[in-house]
Amino acid sequence: MSRRRKVRATTAVAQFGAVAWSVLAAVPFVLIVLLAFKSSTDIYSNPLGVVGVDWNLQNFADAWNGPPGGQGFAVYLFNSGVVAIIAISGCVLVGAITAYFATLSSPRVRTVVIRGFLVATTLPLIMLLIPYYSAFNSLDLLSRPWATGIVYVAICLPTCVLILHSFYLGFPGELREAASLDGLGPVQTFVRIVLPLSKGPIVAVGMVNGFFVWGETQLAIVLLQDPESRTIPVGLLDFQGQFSANTGAIFAGLTMATIPLIALYLVFNRSIAKGVALGGVFR
Repeated sequence: MSRRRKVRATTAVAQFGAVAWSVLAAVPFVLIVLLAFKSSTDIYSNPLGVVGVDWNLQNFADAWNGPPGGQGFAVYLFNSGVVAIIAISGCVLVGAITAYFATLSSPRVRTVVIRGFLVATTLPLIMLLIPYYSAFNSLDLLSRPWATGIVYVAICLPTCVLILHSFYLGFPGELREAASLDGLGPVQTFVRIVLPLSKGPIVAVGMVNGFFVWGETQLAIVLLQDPESRTIPVGLLDFQGQFSANTGAIFAGLTMATIPLIALYLVFNRSIAKGVALGGVFR
């Protein structure tokens, strides 16, 4: 087989793998949208059917109005926005500063810092539930979305630092030297030179952590107990009762909650791909 044929065969296999992976990733969302338009009876009796189905648009109205005794979807959306904005902005800011100045440290210090964040990524979230609940309860911070957002900053920080650290390792030293000759200190160089050139990786880590925060439920259930403080995933759980459940409204709410994520991804998909490609895990 000639070299050109080998390249074509390799390219075809890679393209097939990419298409297959895309289909597998899209299937869950397609199923959620399909089930959002079905009645609870059809969801259980004919989940994949599209013929002879009782299509129920009331699911979206129920999801928007909220479960009985709960709040409306607009309240959950606002709380999720508060949590996500605080988590993403805090994580990106602290992570960028930590990752950049770690690269300016000695190799021994840098290794200790990065390995510490690597260890932090291995901690299961369930181990932190009781300590966080005890701390929030003693400080009277339960059911406060902004405080929960700060917790997510700490949880997402290791991933943010690891990706940005690898990017900053390859940052051109000539730019820092030129900034130093112009009279800029390390902090001014970081703010005026490094940050503007870090748009791709910063957007990437912000979106990756934003997806996690937007759909995280385990910690939010513990810290956001009042109905008016709940985020979208926790609020939709109120449709699930002990003896009955409005399953269609749950899928409708999940569909509406996914729309902002899809819109953001379509806007920043190039920056996400570029940022993930530039940033590794550890060097």
